[in-house]
Amino acid sequence: MRRDCPHSGWGQTTRRFCTGGAVVMALLAGACGGGAPGPTPAATGAPASAKPTDRLTVGYDREPDTLNRFSTHILEDIETCVVEGLVTTNEKMEVVALLAASVPTVENGGVVLRADGGMDVTWRLRPDVKWHDGTPHTSADVKFTVEAINSPAYNPESTDGFDRITSVDTPDPLTAVLHYKEIYAPYQLQFVRGTLPKHVLEGRDIDTANDYNRAPLGTGPYKVAEWKSGEFIRLEAVPDYWQGRPAAIKTLTFRFIANTTTRINQLKSGEVDMVVMFPWDKHREVAAIPGVSVHKIDGNGYEHVTLNQRAFPAFADVRVRQALTHAIDRGLISTTILEGLAPVTHGPVQPVSWAHNPQVRQYAFDPARARALLDETGWKDTNGDGVRDKGGQPFRFTLITQAGFAVRENVAQVLQRQFKDVGVEAAVQLHDGTSISKLWFEGKFHAMLHWWQLPADPELTLFFAKDRMPPNGRNINYVTDDALTALVYAADRAVSQAERTRILREAQARIADLAIEIPLYGVTKLDAVPARLKGFTGNPTNTGPFWNVHAWTLE
Repeated sequence: MRRDCPHSGWGQTTRRFCTGGAVVMALLAGACGGGAPGPTPAATGAPASAKPTDRLTVGYDREPDTLNRFSTHILEDIETCVVEGLVTTNEKMEVVALLAASVPTVENGGVVLRADGGMDVTWRLRPDVKWHDGTPHTSADVKFTVEAINSPAYNPESTDGFDRITSVDTPDPLTAVLHYKEIYAPYQLQFVRGTLPKHVLEGRDIDTANDYNRAPLGTGPYKVAEWKSGEFIRLEAVPDYWQGRPAAIKTLTFRFIANTTTRINQLKSGEVDMVVMFPWDKHREVAAIPGVSVHKIDGNGYEHVTLNQRAFPAFADVRVRQALTHAIDRGLISTTILEGLAPVTHGPVQPVSWAHNPQVRQYAFDPARARALLDETGWKDTNGDGVRDKGGQPFRFTLITQAGFAVRENVAQVLQRQFKDVGVEAAVQLHDGTSISKLWFEGKFHAMLHWWQLPADPELTLFFAKDRMPPNGRNINYVTDDALTALVYAADRAVSQAERTRILREAQARIADLAIEIPLYGVTKLDAVPARLKGFTGNPTNTGPFWNVHAWTLE
């Protein structure tokens, strides 16, 4: 899974006001009441034909916390180029074999459902795949990965799925048999993040193994050549890549540029060649840049406000959460700030997924209903200062979000104003993408405006089961609903997709009824790529657009 979130500001610089444009002002006043490679020839006026075909510079919105795919709290685009999974997900949201010879299923004998309610999954690996140091990639690496993630000595980003594996057999170097204590339907994506190299990490503290965490050994088309903190990561193509030929683009540089406007300006000047997942308000501006193509794909993700019930107890009342959802005019945000490119959504599973439930409860923009619900809960403005209070405490919380992301900053302003209109005060704090990911993982926030990019398999357990709070998962709403927990686990244990769909749709209805979080809009992915880049397809899932980077070429 991949992440993208902000949190409250322990020791962080805060800003209450962001630079908004005319659209935001209209919403507030009316409707709401260094060391990286130098510039490309394009930047120096050189003709397009002179642009290099062997290097690509990406304007990236944040610096990774680590390049260990199992440890990171940040999007894994860079890691994807280096460390491959047993499977990957293509642009059609299909799970396809990568380091595995095939995807195990019941039909092909790779999955056996045991009489005791558990299951066995056999992964057969491709022969002749080697780590970048020449060591063969084997089933021992699969076994080591499971045992490392389940060990109390390691603190991975999540143990979900792995903690359901009781043991791993390795009858030969290319066969790993995983024994699960229960049926786990999302098993196909168990190793989408790859494996850990046993010969490098065995007997070591993985959390502090910085030689690996900053330059992981992988099997992918690229290896890390340099990481200059605060500036860039440069990847170099592996000459003997196992897929038969090295990547045509020899150098891939990710330049860290937190500010959206700066990224787009560098795209215009040719200092960067590509900007992935740029904001919707920049669509027309980017589309007008010569030599740049805008790739659009409906994403399997959603922007929402996480409401941390543990850190801010008022959020534990369902009526409060429903009131805050009624207070937001999501349709107006979608059609103005987002220019109609990000549709309003009502839950975590999007229409691109086979499990999407279009019939869940929807919360219309209804400030009067929001005020009535808050009155019911005892939150009233008793001193006339415009902020509701209860038991002598004002209804004030902190909303964190990502700095340098103009759309998100603007949306946060609108949320702040619309909450204020119903008597609730939200102080907006901005954090860079790296630090905000750490804050959400530690639960140090009240509310957070962010998105989740979901995998092809719509597993909801990770986000909503009561036993999946960090570090065991991503339940950062800290919701503890027994009925919902039972539903999401039942979905995980359903072998039939039809039965699983039914249960997942019931779970989505429960999430909506409880108003656990405030869903805002679906994430339509916009990627700005060179018009001369061939082989780029984008990806709806959290696998990300670099899933097939080895096949890219520059004309």
